[in-house]
Amino acid sequence: MNKFVQTAKEAAVIGGSILKEHFKKLKKSDVESKGIKDYVTYVDKLSEERIRDFILSKHPDHSFLGEEEGKFGDSDYTWVVDPLDGTKNYICGFEIFAVSVALLHQGQVVAGSIYVPMLDKLYWAGKGEGAYLNGEKIKVASRPIDLAVVATGFPFRKISELDQYLSMLRAAMITFSGVRRPGAAAIDLALVAEGVFDGFFEMKLSLWDIAAGILLVEEAGGICTNFEGEKDFSSGNIIAAGKEIYNVLFDIVNGKIKE
Repeated sequence: MNKFVQTAKEAAVIGGSILKEHFKKLKKSDVESKGIKDYVTYVDKLSEERIRDFILSKHPDHSFLGEEEGKFGDSDYTWVVDPLDGTKNYICGFEIFAVSVALLHQGQVVAGSIYVPMLDKLYWAGKGEGAYLNGEKIKVASRPIDLAVVATGFPFRKISELDQYLSMLRAAMITFSGVRRPGAAAIDLALVAEGVFDGFFEMKLSLWDIAAGILLVEEAGGICTNFEGEKDFSSGNIIAAGKEIYNVLFDIVNGKIKE
C-alpha cells in the first residue's frame, strides 16, 4: 500500500470519528441552508477541518479541495474531500452517510478511501493496486440483467432535469430486478465496487461526491464514465458498473431503452 492510500484511509477514519461523535446530537439551529434543498451543519465543517489539518500535516506541499471551505494551495497533487456525504440522512438520523477522500494527480485519481462510520466499513484503492474493504479485496458483481439491482440518486437540486431523470428511472425499474436510492453517492459507488449493487447512475454530482468512488469501481474491475461514455466528469453525470450492466445503463441514460 502506498503512502497516499494510507493517508486517505486515516483521513477518512478521522472524519468518520467526528461524524460518529455528533450523530443524533444536532439541534434545529445547527442546520444551515446553503442552497435550494442543500444543507450543512457544524459537523460537516468540523470533519473537513480535521481531515484537512491531518492531510496537510502529512503532505504540506499538496493542494486541498473540500466541499465546505473550497480549495487551498496550488499543486499537481490535490486532495478532494467530502467530509459528510449524505448530510440529509445525517440530519434525519439515518445511518447511511460517509466520508470520501481522494487524491488527484494532474486531474487523475490515484488514491481514495470511503468510510461508512456507522457500519464500520472502510474502503480504499490505489491506482493499479486493486480495491479493498476492511482489508479484503473486492470486485464488481457479474449477475445477469434480470437479477441486477442498481442504485441511483434523485436530482433534487435540479428540478428542471426531473422529467429526463424520471424517464431514466422508469427504464431502469423495468429493466432491472430493483432500483435503490440510499442517499449518498459515495456509498453507492463503494457498494458497486463491493458487488452489492450491480450499477449506479446519477446526474449533477460534484467531484468530491464521486472521486474516491470512481477509483474504487475501476480498481474493482468496473467502468465509470459520464453519460457520453467519456472520462470527463465535469457535468456531474456518472454511470458506474461492471461491463454488461454498464452497457445497459449507458443505453438507458441515452434514451435508447424506454420500456
